[in-house]
Amino acid sequence: MKKVYKYILLSVLGILGLSSCIDNLLDRTPISSLSPSTFYQDESQCKMALMGVYSALQPVTSTYWYQLDFMSDDAYCQDAWQGSTEFGGWQQNSSSTAAYDRWRMDYRLIVRANMFMINLQAAPIDEGVKAQMMAEAKFLRAYGYADLITFFGDVPIVPEEQTLENAYVARTAKSTVLEAVLTDLNEAAPGLPLSYSGTDVGRATQGAALALKCRILLWNERWEEAAAAAKEVMDLGVYDLFSDYEGIFLEANENNIEVIFDIQYIKNLQPQPYPTTATSFTEWATPNVSVDLIEAYYMTNGKPITDPTSGYDDQNPYVNRDPRLAASVVLPGSQYGSIIFIPANDQVPCGTRPRKYADIGNTDRDNCAINQIVLRYADILLMRAEALIESNNLTDEVYTLINTVRQRVGMPTIQEVEGSNLPQDALRQILRHERRVELFLEGTRYIDMLRWKDESLVHDVYGYNRTKLSDPSSPATWQFEKVTVATRKFDPAKGWLWPIPLTDMQNNDQLTQNPGY
Repeated sequence: MKKVYKYILLSVLGILGLSSCIDNLLDRTPISSLSPSTFYQDESQCKMALMGVYSALQPVTSTYWYQLDFMSDDAYCQDAWQGSTEFGGWQQNSSSTAAYDRWRMDYRLIVRANMFMINLQAAPIDEGVKAQMMAEAKFLRAYGYADLITFFGDVPIVPEEQTLENAYVARTAKSTVLEAVLTDLNEAAPGLPLSYSGTDVGRATQGAALALKCRILLWNERWEEAAAAAKEVMDLGVYDLFSDYEGIFLEANENNIEVIFDIQYIKNLQPQPYPTTATSFTEWATPNVSVDLIEAYYMTNGKPITDPTSGYDDQNPYVNRDPRLAASVVLPGSQYGSIIFIPANDQVPCGTRPRKYADIGNTDRDNCAINQIVLRYADILLMRAEALIESNNLTDEVYTLINTVRQRVGMPTIQEVEGSNLPQDALRQILRHERRVELFLEGTRYIDMLRWKDESLVHDVYGYNRTKLSDPSSPATWQFEKVTVATRKFDPAKGWLWPIPLTDMQNNDQLTQNPGY
């Protein structure tokens, strides 16, 4: 779909919002001179309009997927202007930029999808093509609502066609919105193809709809249904694990066999919005990887570093570690483009940076086109494993699912290290560890924390004492000393929900606020 973005015009974005009579609190799409009565006249125009809906997936700084990891125990960002310290420190309030931007982004996607579907109905195009485009729009609308209920709980379901009379609506119960999401995904999936070719690669597929269904079911503890949805994805026979873990996140390997759905970018035409990961991950001190995350990776023998028989040396800490650690993190003393990474010479307070998505070799920092992977096959395997564990269906399949992910990088099986016939809680902890090290910096850890309601995961941020990692000519003299970089404390008054944006509450007196705000 990268080349398809060539056809996105500002005028098309105006078409998507033209049927709405107001510039309302949920969408501020600019209105241009084109009209639905003169557009949507052929398949090409309808496709252009659909690409305008897809373009609403692209984030702004505070809604980048990696911002969520900065709010978890895996990573940290000290830059207040992005809202990262505010949410990461559990200091968020109803005026917080990150909450407002996410709310606005999701409703922009929803409103565009609604307007597209209304205008598409009368379009004089092939009914089969129309049905597929309608299915894509339903997938995108479900994507927006699924995100909203995850962070905000109860949210308004906006009318498909907004007028002055119906624009301001109250919040709908999360359970009701969830059913609307599932309805959209169930209706969308049969109408979507298994795959695309050429310039259409990147559009929503049947696998994407089923995978999103699996994710939102899992996040809402509907275990048996989530397990069934994951199995539907697996049974499609379309996806598999990509052989090279580090290579999954390189531009050269985009749209590989593991990718189920991603947000597409293209150099020189539609790169990542500013600041790109090439800018914020390599030039700025934006991303910090916590030592807590680094210590979570096991040794290659499958044992945690806390096990006295693991062979771990705290002053030579990266020897014989899970290969995903070096593939995901720029470790002290490792190759970093043309230089060796020396923490004392870098500005990141924790002393480590992400390698995943960093696009380190790209010298044109603002022209980064690495796609954001939203759903991939390894996550499907782990989600099915979790759903089976939580439903107490502790069969051999649970072991096989987790082992398949582990063995991609050569890590030993559960049976070889932890044993067989394990109780539910033991398998639960194994699964949660596997999610953490497999999916680091993919926007899932913070949401996992919200879903598991594990307050112990909200704790201080740990980094390295960089002054003791300073002499590049003598790394043998380095001392790996863990220090506290920032303080975090869970606020039980706010709980796990984000605030409803104050601006929207002021504009719409039908809205109510979440507790603690």
